[in-house]
Amino acid sequence: MIAIENLELGIKDPDSGALKPVLKGVSLELGRGEAIGLVGESGSGKSMTLRCILGIGPRNAVVGGRIMFDGENLRSLPTDKMRRVRAGRIALISQNPHAALNPVLPIETYLLEGMPELRDARAARLRAGELLEQVGIRSVDRVLKSFPHQLSGGMLQRVVIAGAISGKPDLLLADEPTTALDVTTQAEVAAILDEKRRDLGMSMIFVTHDLDLAAAVTDRLAVMRYGEIVEIGTPEQIRDNPQHPYTRMLMSIRPTLDGVQAVPATQPEIGSTL
Repeated sequence: MIAIENLELGIKDPDSGALKPVLKGVSLELGRGEAIGLVGESGSGKSMTLRCILGIGPRNAVVGGRIMFDGENLRSLPTDKMRRVRAGRIALISQNPHAALNPVLPIETYLLEGMPELRDARAARLRAGELLEQVGIRSVDRVLKSFPHQLSGGMLQRVVIAGAISGKPDLLLADEPTTALDVTTQAEVAAILDEKRRDLGMSMIFVTHDLDLAAAVTDRLAVMRYGEIVEIGTPEQIRDNPQHPYTRMLMSIRPTLDGVQAVPATQPEIGSTL
């Protein structure tokens, strides 16, 4: 479905013209219907990788490499064609649902905007209600009439997921969609994403800090550090036999119910990992 080949990105200093490297040769392949988790600490390049896929990187960025999506290089597509890809074939769910919703418009308007093919207003509203039910919302009529500020964070994230899947995209980019939610709601939202991904046959890139959460909803994990992917493997491989010192460190600092932390097989130097 998508193959990222040696993706590089640098931010150009407006005064000196010097490039600050952000992504350094990121390569990643994702099959149709497959889910992969991008994990790592803040600043490792996870979200910037998603932005490059969408073609919405910083204006002062210098980008290299290829992003092949279903046989086409997204980086070489004309602007109008790339807009159509973003409008239909690739969907984004951000960590802040408020960023995706207009605060002065009701939820119904937001969902209907994603279904321009349904010209009949009644059919479109029924479809919007069905989408909300699919993401676990029961009080459909109330939510459709509500404004974003009237709903909780977990409810808003469900609404955004409904909007993202309304066009049945081929690729779903989930950029830390559970960060601002409590633990219980995180699990519920992640389960909804996994269920809809399987139901619709979508591919998904799931960005998160939480290794355990990513392992529960993805087929493979890619660990990022300083703009590079340092290790890729199945959740079981990463959990039971991490190869890179940075991955071992991440595994060692996961919170546990009893507060006891596992000791990594090889203790990395602090300066080399943080």
